Amino acid sequence: MASIAPFKIGIPEEELSLLQQKLKLARIAPSYTDWRDENGLDSTFIRNIVDYWRTEYDWRSEEAEINKIPQFMTQIEVSDGFGSLDVHFAHSQSSKQDAVPLIFIHGWPGSFIEVSKGLKRLNDEGFHVVAPSLPGYGFSGYPKKKGFDLRKVAEVLQKLMLRLGYEKFLVQGGDWGSHISRCIGILYPENTLAIHTNMFEMPGSPFDPDEQPEVNGFEKAALERHFTWFRQTNHGYGAIQGQRPATLGFAMHDSPVGMLAWMYDKLVVWSDEYPWTPKEIITWTLMHYFPGPTTGFMMYHENTYEGLMKSKWFNEYIKVPYGISAFPRELAVMPRSWAQKQVNLKFYRQHPRGGHFAMHEKTEELVSDLIEFYRSVLGR
Repeated sequence: MASIAPFKIGIPEEELSLLQQKLKLARIAPSYTDWRDENGLDSTFIRNIVDYWRTEYDWRSEEAEINKIPQFMTQIEVSDGFGSLDVHFAHSQSSKQDAVPLIFIHGWPGSFIEVSKGLKRLNDEGFHVVAPSLPGYGFSGYPKKKGFDLRKVAEVLQKLMLRLGYEKFLVQGGDWGSHISRCIGILYPENTLAIHTNMFEMPGSPFDPDEQPEVNGFEKAALERHFTWFRQTNHGYGAIQGQRPATLGFAMHDSPVGMLAWMYDKLVVWSDEYPWTPKEIITWTLMHYFPGPTTGFMMYHENTYEGLMKSKWFNEYIKVPYGISAFPRELAVMPRSWAQKQVNLKFYRQHPRGGHFAMHEKTEELVSDLIEFYRSVLGR
């Protein structure tokens, strides 16, 4: 068996010193209009958070808090010539004898720390939680060879779970994690006990033009948000990250303030009035800034512009039990009737509040859904 080594985050002191220098030298452009929503963030906010970052924010304190979560590093051999890949992951085990393994798969602009708020309750309720840093994110490596799409990510995560001794496991995903969960369900149904996602995206209605699917008010509003608000006016980031990931990466890697602005713009408009604190915003940013954001952007290039997510294969029916938690400010909430055409739907719950970052925004609601759904599948 390949080795699994304990891991703790330890950003070098010289990198923190360089960060402080960059913050002191930050050039913050003024706001050119008095209407913000269409233009992005306000310069006053950016100036205030940079001041806080320079004078009050303590990365070492945040680092120590994150390091309370047991973390590890291993190497996974990837098929088709991609070689061996460093994979970083958190692994928090339950004390219950009959605990069931659960892999929590993050997306962008998140990281493995998204699971933090729900970790204790999931452990207490009998789940061993594995939360990997996706390839190219955080402290996981990324191959240089072209073609590393979501199917390869699914392979890495399945092999990680097998290495940990988990032949069968539960899956949870949001954002990219929802798409990767789908790939795991298609490729490895023999290992997958059940899948739950808080985002469910399809290219369009699965119904014939003459059919009239049932859609309630919640679902109608969600479709409008996805196809009008998100696709038409809030998806430019995806085009840039997908078409020119390296070019954007140079700018973001060099500028911590630019990285924060790019990410926070999404944190605020994709959540449901969640009260993000300056400390949270900065910590989420640094989880991308320190390792470098370019390889995280590559996931957009390899999957949205290389065609996998538009392929017939990606929309194959998923036979394993599937659950969905729908939040009104999520980017993609497909109606129950649509989902039933695509997956073996066993759980579907609509919540009155919540957005894209459900585990962080609405921890209790999402964790309660997970426990209820997984227990119903497991017969407990």
